[in-house]
Amino acid sequence: MMQSFAIACEYVWMKTYAAAILALASVLSTSVWAHAHLRTPSPAPDSTVAAPAELRLGFSEGVEPAFSEVTLVNDKGEQVKTQVHRADGDDSTLIATPALPLSTGAWDVQWKVVSVDTHRSEGHYRFTIK
Repeated sequence: MMQSFAIACEYVWMKTYAAAILALASVLSTSVWAHAHLRTPSPAPDSTVAAPAELRLGFSEGVEPAFSEVTLVNDKGEQVKTQVHRADGDDSTLIATPALPLSTGAWDVQWKVVSVDTHRSEGHYRFTIK
């Protein structure tokens, strides 16, 4: 009788453990896919270009420009803010227009976005102006 009870308890514990692992895996896999990832930046990372009038940042899903920002930082640590808006007909691409003309040198593009499903993500990359 006691052995049957122990087996039943172990069975219930194993089912509960398996359900908890499955639930955790489901939540984690959803959160990985629920963030906007930078896919197609222009200028491209590590590229050398003429001073761009705008940057185009293409993401893996739609983003909200009202809650997103792009800041450019040169190799002297000087920051240039940008005006950010959505590309026409494409809710996954942001266009960032620098408030000032960009000078020669290395620039770090620092971006923070909120996707249309309200998840935040951020990152950065560098390019150089010749």
